[in-house]
Order: sequence, then C-alpha cells, then structure tokens
Amino acid sequence: MDTVGKKALKAGTWYTICTFILKGLSFLTMPIFARIMSTEDVGIYSNYVSWIAILTTVLTLDLYTSVNLAHFEYDDDIYGFMSTVTLFGTAVTAGFYAIACIFVDQVTDWLGMSEYMMHIMFLYLLVHPAINVLHVKFRVYLQYKYTIITSLVPAIASVLISLGLVLIVPEDGQLTARVSGYYGVWILFSAAIYAYVVMKGRKFKMEYVKFALPIALPMVLHLLSNSLLSYSDRVMIKRFCGDTETAYYATAYSCAMVVSILWNAMNQAWAPWVYEKLHRGEDQDIGKVSKPIVLIFAGGVLLLTLMAPELLLVMGGRKYLPAVYVIPPVMLGYIAQVLYTMYVNIEFYYKQQKQIMKGTMAAAVLNIILNLIFIPIFGYVASAYTTLVGYIALFFFHYLFVKKMGKHKIYNLRFNLYVLFGSIVVGILMTFLYELTVLRWIVVAGVAGAAFVFVWQRRRELKKCLKKKDIEGILKICKLM
Repeated sequence: MDTVGKKALKAGTWYTICTFILKGLSFLTMPIFARIMSTEDVGIYSNYVSWIAILTTVLTLDLYTSVNLAHFEYDDDIYGFMSTVTLFGTAVTAGFYAIACIFVDQVTDWLGMSEYMMHIMFLYLLVHPAINVLHVKFRVYLQYKYTIITSLVPAIASVLISLGLVLIVPEDGQLTARVSGYYGVWILFSAAIYAYVVMKGRKFKMEYVKFALPIALPMVLHLLSNSLLSYSDRVMIKRFCGDTETAYYATAYSCAMVVSILWNAMNQAWAPWVYEKLHRGEDQDIGKVSKPIVLIFAGGVLLLTLMAPELLLVMGGRKYLPAVYVIPPVMLGYIAQVLYTMYVNIEFYYKQQKQIMKGTMAAAVLNIILNLIFIPIFGYVASAYTTLVGYIALFFFHYLFVKKMGKHKIYNLRFNLYVLFGSIVVGILMTFLYELTVLRWIVVAGVAGAAFVFVWQRRRELKKCLKKKDIEGILKICKLM
C-alpha cells in the first residue's frame, strides 16, 4: 500500500473511533438525564434537538459540502473559499433569524419552544457551520488529528457542563440548564473556530459562492429528507400527543441506537469490500457473502428485541416502561436499513447520488403522511411502525433503482424478503413474551452462551482473518459459507 493509502486508512480508522465515542457519549448520558429530568422536559428537549437537526440543513444550506470539490479548483486559496462560504451561510441564516425575531410569538408556538431556546438555536446555527467547513478541509487533506481534537473536546465539555448544570439547579430550571450548558459550549467553541476560518481566509468572493451553491443545493434536499425521516416523528408526536409521550418515544428510540452502532461498524468493513469486488467485476461474491451477514444481523436484532424491557430500564428507568412497544418496530426497521444500504452501496459506486436522494425524499414524504394519519388515531407507538414502513419502502425504492441499472441480481431478492418479513413476524410475536421475564432470559442466555463458546473455540483463526480483513474467511470459519 502506498503512503497516501496508508495515511487514508489510518485517518479512516481514527474517524471511525471518533464517531463511536461521540455516539457513545449521547447513548451513555441519556439514562442519567432521563432519571434526573421530568418526562415533560425530556420530551421538550428531544423536540428541540429534532428541530435543530431539521433546520440546520434548511437555514445554513449545508455549504460545507462544497469544500470537498473546492480543493481541486481553489487549492491555492482554500481558506479564502472557506471564509466565503462561512460568511455567506451566516448571511442566509441571519435573514431567517431576523424574520423569526419579527414573528417571535408565532415561530416559538409553531416550534414548541421558549423564546430563549429559539435565540440559543439561532446563535448555534449562525456559527456552528464553521466547524463543519473546517472538518471537511481536515478530512480532504487527511489531517485527522485536528478533526478528532475539535470534535471530542467540545463534545465532552458540552455533555459534562450540561450535566453539571442540570444537577445543581432546581427542577423547574433543568431544561434551560441543559440547553444552555450543551449548546452554550458549542456556540462558544464554534465562534472561536468561526473567527479562525474568517481571519485565516480574509475573503468574500462571489465566484466562490457561485461555485458552492450548485454543489450544495441538490444535497440540501437529500440531507433534509434524511433529517425528516429521522426526526419528524418526534416533532409530530409533540404536536399530537404532548411532551411526555415525546419523551417516551425518544427514550425508547434511543435503545435502538445499539443496533445502529452495530450496523455502522459492520458497514465500515462491508462497503469498501463491496467497492473492491465491483471494481474487479466479481459481483457474484457480493451476493454470496451478503446472505450470512444479513442473517447474523437479523439474529442480533431479534436477540436485542427480546431484551427490550431491560434495555429501556437501563436507558430511562421504570417510568419509561410504557414505551417498550416502540422498540421492536424501530429495531426491525434497521434490518430493512441494512438491506437498502446494500443497494445504496452499489448506487454510490456507480455515482448514482441523485437516485439515492430521490429514494430518501420519497421515504420521508411517505413517513410524514403516515404519521399524520396514524399518530392521532393510535398514539405515539404508531410512529415506530410508520418508521418501519418508511425503511421497508426505502428498500424497495433502492431495489428498483438498482434494477434499472441492471445490477439487481447481485443480491438474492427472495432471500432478503424472507429474512426481512420473517424477522418482522418473529419480532412482533416476541412482544408477547415481555411479561415472561424468566423464559426470555433463558433464551437469551442460551443463545449468548452458545455463541461465546463457538467464537472462543475458533478465536485464533478468527483473529488472523480480522487482521487481514478477510470477511469471507471469517464467514467460512463460522460455517456460514
């Protein structure tokens, strides 16, 4: 492997570790906040985070995405380009902020937050994109150490300070304390980065704006659709059901992060392997290896689904147990996500990003329509099932896109459908065992024990395959191929 390749591999490894730490912070601290704060405050905060995620894409135009290509055109003035897109993004956000200040009562009522929280949100949106701009630059030039430092320092500080503030203030001030502590740290840190980027570039050129907008604007729809698919359910639950139900849903949904982290880790190895096989024209190997991977993941999801009541007890405590029935459909949705991601990897390799965007948009629209229909009728649990339907729809959308490309036979559709719908049926039936704690844990202990013994007996061979990143070798040792 050449020097650049080694550096890229090293950078990719550290980015993955950094991502796991950042996600882990959120996952590990949620049980603490859920126990300290009231369910109403947890619900309002969840709604607040959802709105920030949605509005970040719309109000900032995500201009940072253009830096990826700008380094080819303006490498000799990359900081000038970064300064320009940062200032232009601020101007756009400031325009929306001015409108929000004029219609403050209507805006805060519609968003479901206090005026103070609205101002904090806009201050965050004004300066935080500077960090994204700088991080893209660091990634392009493989300066991974700076990315890690500027990611972890504010992330850890914001969590610790917000937690400390929540612990020392009275109960009626905990929501404000959490918002101030978390986003206050990010605002101060982002402002420092903002000043650095602008002072380093000292430039604003319309040429750079004209270059950035055609790149960034098409991605806005894709990123917005992703945000809507992930967060619109909480906003709608708050609107139709209230803050307590939003807290129930958000806490239960967070339990599924275990499955999300598992798949992200698997896809870190899977996607590059798929690209290499496609490059060599060895398409048949992809489908052959995908079968055991799908089975392993589905089995892991079903095992975690059995443990849903205990996961919820750990994440939120006994007061959140009514939301246990949210977990199975959300977790089962990740099986559909695994399947559609396999098709997305093919689309990505063949540079079909517009198709990826269309699929995400269609699924987001479908999810919103279903939520509008079913949340008022069946309550917040319905949103978990509409999310599952949205991911299943994405699977079919991307299958049809890949079929148009003539690459659909890489994966066995019939096998994937059997696993998907078979898992859904088994997963839903498992919910009837939630009252039978002893029986559930006998099953969990039996499966986990058998898996441990199997892996322990083959640990040396598996270790060799892991070092070589030999996916096929691992599956052969496990007798799955």
